[in-house]
Amino acid sequence: MAEHQIITEGINPIIDRKYKIWRIRAFWGTWLAYAGFYLCRKTVAVAQPAYMDEFGWKAIDVGIILSGYLTAYAIGQFINGILGDKLGSRIMLGIGLVLTILMNLLYGFSYTILFMFILWTVNGYAQSFGWPSVVKGMSNWFSVRERGKIMGPWGTCYTAGDAVATALASFVIGIAAVKTVTRMDGSTIDVPEWHWIFWIAAFTLVVITAIVMILFRNKPEDVGLPDITTYHRQAREQTEASKSSNIELWKNTKDVLSRGPVWVLGLTYFGIKFIRYMFMLWLPTYLSDVRNFDYDIAGYNAVFLSIAGVLGTFIASWLSDTVFRSRRAPISVIMLLGLACSIYFFGIAPVSLIPIAVAMVGFLTYGPDFVVSAVAVMDFGSRKGASTAAGFVNGMGSIGAAIMPTIVGLVEMLWGWGAVFYLLIIFSLICAGLMATMWNKVGTD
Repeated sequence: MAEHQIITEGINPIIDRKYKIWRIRAFWGTWLAYAGFYLCRKTVAVAQPAYMDEFGWKAIDVGIILSGYLTAYAIGQFINGILGDKLGSRIMLGIGLVLTILMNLLYGFSYTILFMFILWTVNGYAQSFGWPSVVKGMSNWFSVRERGKIMGPWGTCYTAGDAVATALASFVIGIAAVKTVTRMDGSTIDVPEWHWIFWIAAFTLVVITAIVMILFRNKPEDVGLPDITTYHRQAREQTEASKSSNIELWKNTKDVLSRGPVWVLGLTYFGIKFIRYMFMLWLPTYLSDVRNFDYDIAGYNAVFLSIAGVLGTFIASWLSDTVFRSRRAPISVIMLLGLACSIYFFGIAPVSLIPIAVAMVGFLTYGPDFVVSAVAVMDFGSRKGASTAAGFVNGMGSIGAAIMPTIVGLVEMLWGWGAVFYLLIIFSLICAGLMATMWNKVGTD
């Protein structure tokens, strides 16, 4: 087919049919890929209370491991976001998934802080291949006018992935054999064989990786289809990012990073991800140590965070299109203000209401989290620079997540968990204020 030939939606039934099939494949390929990353990310949150008890480690000890992961993840977002626009999503996903599998397999054999730190730091970098790549892939297959509706269901990838990963890890640790270990101080304690959490997650991800590579292709042009802009009767972009030279890539990067909305999204996501990762990585430990839940029960309660998050991402994205006419800021502001209230409730909730409190936090965290880091990023980064914008915004968020373990550990040590929750409330309010500055802005393809 000649490059200049314009084939538009609704005119050629063959193209329409082929586009529909490949868009379904792109949707589920990227969905499975990012959900799969979570299988080998949430492992540590559920296993953490068990090996802290086994080795007699404190929060500051495991905080070092978490900080290594989150720092590498943050750095990787900036690097891999740019590389994603250059190399394409499929290659990037393949590298990241394989490296993630290897690191989790090895982590199951580790027993020292140093070894765990090295492995989980590398895992953090491997995981950073994921988000910029899947956002780039989706931006190639879906235009701005439909992203709110499409990205809502698609956004369940990391909430559903989180829920399944947490439930699977909790199930494994609940049925794992229990062993009695003698710690260095001479005391003995019964702990489950937590290593199996990492091994089972890794083997599951092997299967998912194979499916993703079969389903997904980078963009419509790779399978002989017109690009999404042409398909929707809009002006065709003259230069494709995957064919651009290093100079053109640098110009594209500078263009994306010179956009004010991208910086607002990045600063907002710094705070949102600080909050989300506090609950994601510390909730089972908090429920186990402070609320005296069993290891597996603490993990199962943490599942409510991501289950409610699935609903939050869907509703937030849908409302941003249908009620707010593709403006992403209003629903983000509303949910962030609600998040501040829900965090306060969680901090004072009795044990019987913990599942409800956790669900409220999940619903009101994941909604704006997804709108800011995925839907708005695609809008304001444009199709050409979606991976760069996603890498930058998620990288800014990952800096917030990276400093979270140290700050939370210090605040908890000095003033207790109540002070930690007040800190999170302040972050929620600041993020709401930042997004309010974009109240009427709408992105473009």
